[in-house]
Amino acid sequence: MPIFPIGEKGRKGTLGSPYSVRDFRAVNPEYGTKKDFRGLVKAIHQRGMKVILGIVPNHSSNDNVLMKEHPDWFMQDEKGQFTREVEDWSDVTDFNYDNPAMREYMTETFLYWVKEFDIDGYRCDVAGMVPYDFWKETIRRLKEVKPDIYMLAEWEDPKIILAGFNSDYDWTLYHLLKEVRKSEKRTAEAVTLIDQKDSRYPRNSLPMRFLENHDEQRSMQEFGPEAIEAYATFIFTAPGIPLIYAGQEIGETQKPSLFEKSMLDWAGADTALQNMYRSLIDLRKQYSCLTEGKFIPLQIASYSGSAGAFLREDDSTAAVVVFNLQNKTARKVIVTTSKEVRDRLRGIVFKNYRNAGDTKTFEKIYFKELLPYQALVYTAKKQ
Repeated sequence: MPIFPIGEKGRKGTLGSPYSVRDFRAVNPEYGTKKDFRGLVKAIHQRGMKVILGIVPNHSSNDNVLMKEHPDWFMQDEKGQFTREVEDWSDVTDFNYDNPAMREYMTETFLYWVKEFDIDGYRCDVAGMVPYDFWKETIRRLKEVKPDIYMLAEWEDPKIILAGFNSDYDWTLYHLLKEVRKSEKRTAEAVTLIDQKDSRYPRNSLPMRFLENHDEQRSMQEFGPEAIEAYATFIFTAPGIPLIYAGQEIGETQKPSLFEKSMLDWAGADTALQNMYRSLIDLRKQYSCLTEGKFIPLQIASYSGSAGAFLREDDSTAAVVVFNLQNKTARKVIVTTSKEVRDRLRGIVFKNYRNAGDTKTFEKIYFKELLPYQALVYTAKKQ
């Protein structure tokens, strides 16, 4: 989330919202100084990690430092009072993107944190509420400074990828998965949705897929401990980028407040859950098909229950993922695909990544049963 100073006027809660920004080129003193942040970024880079900064260019706090000198940079009503598009966001004022000088200031702000602090990307709050032509120009200029900059839009729209973003939020899949968990939708519908979305999005897009974020209920609450591994396995093996929201990996059940201090219970961490997420991360690192490969839905026939399956494949690796996301055993499950895929993968042995003795080939992928909330991943490295 943003690290900028938070506004006082109309503040919500004790601490205020990080998305009510008083100064887009300063660091909230509660976090430290600019020197501290520069040192933090350097230390993170030394550990082979990246830094993505949260920012909200759609609006500012009601007492932003720019308001006195540049009132025309902000949205005003017919009485000349600062205002906003979303009435409930009473702690913020919208920017006026009809003003060229305001646009340039915001573009320069994006460049500032890259040039001065060497951050690696941005998570842009309510990105679709900002004009897309602003994003095209700003991202173009950012890439001139840092060609591999990563841009995440908190929005869901293939057109925002065309505007320059690498990723958007897959809210549609998240809501479908909640329906599957409640047995209102079938497991295979999640595979179909990904296939349909991929056909509508640019090929280089990396949709961000998640089981929780700061706007939603904790995944352990929403999906439950008995189902979490199956749903996490699905997210980590599907195309795109999986999100782990702070505390998700240790089994937090309390949704944090945006406006109050919230502490993670590291002492009470669920170590089994941590190890599960570590193994899924390792799996993605070992098999490039899970990060770069094609997504091929596989057909499922079952005597009863609800199952789904897909293939991930690139030039060097392949993975077959078969899963049951509901609280009912799926019986006599047969996985099939096209003759073209079978011929291409003929003779290749796929091994269960948790049990190397359990193998499958495309000549026959059959399961007597898939237990409730069971997800199986079979991997292979091509010769």
